[in-house]
Amino acid sequence: MLRYERVPEGPNQNVGLPVHLAMPDAHVTAHHLRYLLNSASLEQLLAWSKGPVLLPRVPSGADRGRSWDRLDEDALARFIPDRDADVRFSATTERTRCGYRPAKIVEPEQRTLILALIF
Repeated sequence: MLRYERVPEGPNQNVGLPVHLAMPDAHVTAHHLRYLLNSASLEQLLAWSKGPVLLPRVPSGADRGRSWDRLDEDALARFIPDRDADVRFSATTERTRCGYRPAKIVEPEQRTLILALIF
């Protein structure tokens, strides 16, 4: 996807094509990595990769496919307790961006499977 959106400078088109083969993809990936390392430190890149992802659109439910900025405060609030950390982060980020009062993020409890033996 980055290959088409960012169009990195430097890759030799003869080596970078056809797509989805090992050598061409490795060639384009190397140029993307060079670009990223010139933009931020390795430590910063690793810190970003460990954090949650800011999703561009709602991934599921009645609002699936809509961008976060098209949701109202109530719709965003419904995503705050979601089990998916990326969904929680995206909803919270949008609420903050819009100036809504911050919601308390509570990590949902992990459900456990309880096996009972009945004799």
